[in-house]
Amino acid sequence: MKVAVIGGGASGIACAVSLKKQNKSVDVAVYEKMPRVMKKILATGNGRCNITNVYSSEEYFRGSTEFLKTAFEKYPPKENIRFFSSMGLLLREEAQGRVYPVSGQASSVVNILLSQCEGLNIGLFTDTEIDRIEKTENGFLLNGKIKADAVVISAGGSAAKSFGTDGGSFKMLKRLNIKTTKPVPALTGVIAENFPKALKGVRNICTVTLEENGKTLYTEKGEVQFNDYGLSGIPVMQFSGLAARLGFKNLFVRLDLLPDMGEASLLSFLSDIKKLYPEKSSEELVQGILPKALGNYMLLLCKIKRDCPLKNVSDEALKRLGRLIKNWKIKLAAVRDFEFAQTTSGGIDTDELCPKTLMSRKYRNLFVIGEAVNIDGLCGGHNLQWAWSSGRLCADSILKENKLVKNK
Repeated sequence: MKVAVIGGGASGIACAVSLKKQNKSVDVAVYEKMPRVMKKILATGNGRCNITNVYSSEEYFRGSTEFLKTAFEKYPPKENIRFFSSMGLLLREEAQGRVYPVSGQASSVVNILLSQCEGLNIGLFTDTEIDRIEKTENGFLLNGKIKADAVVISAGGSAAKSFGTDGGSFKMLKRLNIKTTKPVPALTGVIAENFPKALKGVRNICTVTLEENGKTLYTEKGEVQFNDYGLSGIPVMQFSGLAARLGFKNLFVRLDLLPDMGEASLLSFLSDIKKLYPEKSSEELVQGILPKALGNYMLLLCKIKRDCPLKNVSDEALKRLGRLIKNWKIKLAAVRDFEFAQTTSGGIDTDELCPKTLMSRKYRNLFVIGEAVNIDGLCGGHNLQWAWSSGRLCADSILKENKLVKNK
C-alpha cells in the first residue's frame, strides 16, 4: 500500500513515522513544498521547541474542541513524551507544564525525527508542491501523476508563509468540495487604534482583559510587549484568534499595569509619596512604578506635566493617574496578519471528518490532520501536542481502515 503525506511538518512526520513503525511494508512518501521538512519546528519555543504540555486538554483549545477527544484519549501528553523517549530524545518539564528537549534545542527534535525517517525508509520529497488531488477508482492521483492508495493532508493552515503554510491545504480540499471554516490569524499581536509609537519596545507585566460591549471574554496575567502598532506578548496572543473571529466593532483591551498591587494600595502609595517628596517631579514619580516611556504616557493621558512638582499635582489628578494605571482601556482595530501569526484559527470543518479516524466522510482513505483542521491551541505546547496526537491517530486509522497487520 502506498500512502502520500502532503506536508512535512510536525503532524505529517509524526503520522509517517508512526505508520512505518507499526507496519514496515507500507510505502510512505512525504511531499514538502519547502527545501526542507519540519522547518517550522525549529522556530517553536524560541528555538527550543515546546514539544508538548503535560496539562494539554480541550480547555486549552478553540474551534471544534470536542473533536480532540479521541486523539487525546489515545495519545495524551504522557504518551507523546514516551513516543519521543523511545526514539532517544530526552525531555524535561518546565514552568506551567511546558515540555522541552533537555538539549534546549529544537534541532534535537528535528534530528531525531529525520533519523527515524531514514531508518524506516520513509521517502522525503522536498521542493515538491502538491496542489491537486484527484479521486480515482482505486485511490488518488496527485498533480496528475503521483499515485497513492491513501492521502494524508498535513500541509498546515495559513499562518507563517515563510515556513510553507500558506493555505494551500484549504485550496486543495475546496476543489474536492470539502467545507472549511474561514481561517483567521491566531497567536499574533493585536493592532490598537491611535496607539502611541513612543511605547515601542516597552515590556511590562500586566493583567490583560479582552472585552466586548463590557463583557469579559478572556483574561490573563503576563508580560505584554508594546509595539508601534499595538500589543503583543503571550497574554495578548492568546486571545488574538478569538478577537479576529469576533470582529472589532466593540472590542477593547483593558490593561492593569500593576497587577500585584490593588487600586486602593496604589492610590495610598501615590498620596504618601506626594507628602514625603513634594518637590519630586511627576516623571520621577512614575519612573518608580513603570517603565519610563509607559509612565510618561500615563501622565500625558492624565494631562499631568512631566516636570510638574508633586505639590502642584491635585489629589484628584493623582487619583486619575492611579486608576488609569490599574484600568487602561484600549480600542482594538485588528490583529496582525498571517505573516506574523504562529497558527491558524479555522480550517477544515470537522463535520467533514470522522473524529475517531480523522478520515474524510466523503472520500475513503483521505485524511486531514494538524493545523489544517478547525482547531487551534493556546501558547505553551498545545498546538504541537495536537499535531503529534492527530498524526499518530491518523496512522492507526490508515492501518485499521485498510486491514493492515501491525508489526509483532
